[in-house]
Amino acid sequence: MQFSFLFWRLLAGHFIGDFPLQTNTIFMIKVKYRWGVILHSSIASILIFIFAVPYLPHYPILWLYLFLNLGFHILVDKVKLLITPKVKKLGFLFFLLDQILHIGACWLISSSVPSLPSYGDSLALYGNTNLMIFISVYIAVTFGVLYFIISIKSTFNLPVTFPDWKMKIIEFVERAAITTFTVLGSFYFLLIPLALFPRGFLSFLKKKKYQVSPFDILLALLFSLIAGFILKIVLAAGSKI
Repeated sequence: MQFSFLFWRLLAGHFIGDFPLQTNTIFMIKVKYRWGVILHSSIASILIFIFAVPYLPHYPILWLYLFLNLGFHILVDKVKLLITPKVKKLGFLFFLLDQILHIGACWLISSSVPSLPSYGDSLALYGNTNLMIFISVYIAVTFGVLYFIISIKSTFNLPVTFPDWKMKIIEFVERAAITTFTVLGSFYFLLIPLALFPRGFLSFLKKKKYQVSPFDILLALLFSLIAGFILKIVLAAGSKI
């Protein structure tokens, strides 16, 4: 399977629209109102449209594929909302399947056009493929892992604490740091305990408001290490192209 120049842009657009831009307000609207899924899916799809702009004048068929992706996003999210409450024990699997389907859609769209030439490669930031990969991985390991861990705990009826923004930022920095240390390798692995310390310490200080269990720390460590190794492999593969 090949990942083209366009794929990494569509993937970055998807992750930005599906996580940071799916705020608590947007999520509540999505769950509460029938049209909420359309609102969220439209926001996510607009980001993908934006990241596909350099290609649109050259491949008009992409307009059709991107609109089909909007409909697909609405369908997938609506089905997930309907099914998850009925089979709570599979909630975290539906979270994974949801992301696999969206990522797969990005790959299919990018595969519908020739991999070369790469349109927009001369544009600042947009033309930097490593930046797009970093954006995707770090959003996944911060926002994505937060919601994935919550879905795992909900599935197994474990206590769930929703962090406020301060604790959320600490979580994000923790996982981003571990991912970075994993990419750097060598003695940087020795710094991982330092990345885990702040959240555990602050949880002790605010134990009535926010509790971090060993299970939370273990999952955060595991997913951060996985993200770091994946990022390292992707960057190494890209450097050989």
